[in-house]
Order: sequence, then C-alpha cells, then structure tokens
Amino acid sequence: MRVRLLSIISVGITIGFLLGMGVVALMRAAIDGESPELEVAFTLMVMMMAGVLIYYVVRSTR
Repeated sequence: MRVRLLSIISVGITIGFLLGMGVVALMRAAIDGESPELEVAFTLMVMMMAGVLIYYVVRSTR
C-alpha cells in the first residue's frame, strides 16, 4: 500500500509539473502571436494522462 501511495504521489507531481509547462507554453505562444498547435497537443496529452491517473486512484480506492 505504501509503495502504491508513493508512486501515485510522484506521478501526480510529475503530471502537475508537465501541466504547468503546457500552460506556460500556451501563454507564451499567445503572447508571441504564434500558432499554438504543438502546445495544445502537449497540454491535451498531459490532461489525458491526468485523467488516467484519477481513474486509477478512484478505481483502486473502491
């Protein structure tokens, strides 16, 4: 149980860091006036990873 909790926390911190990077990249592309296709794709991929993590946590706590 302890290893599972530590892995969930570490993956959550990593996903949070990546999500922050995606948001900053989106904001920078908007400020520079460039097209944000790659930034949007990266942010959506990280959000999908976060959804999988949330699903895993909810499924394992039942």
